[in-house]
Amino acid sequence: MEAYFIESQSMTVQGKSFDIRKKYGNTWTIKQLGNGNGNWLLTKKSDVIVNGVSRREYILNHYGRKRLTKNLFDIFLKDVKNGLVNI
Repeated sequence: MEAYFIESQSMTVQGKSFDIRKKYGNTWTIKQLGNGNGNWLLTKKSDVIVNGVSRREYILNHYGRKRLTKNLFDIFLKDVKNGLVNI
């Protein structure tokens, strides 16, 4: 089994709404930053990839959590090794 954790990311950019959404809209969550002055906050949620497939929702539902952290990923790996979680 190949599993790895991807940290959440955030960055700010400047530009017109159309250009920002065209460039980043498919992979980033975009929110206006400030009062309409062309600044945008872009964020990506953390993720866990197991054998090439995202398991973010599975892990959150299994442990009853709302945030996916590195610590929760470590718990997940431990449970998989001990046979408590089947993938």
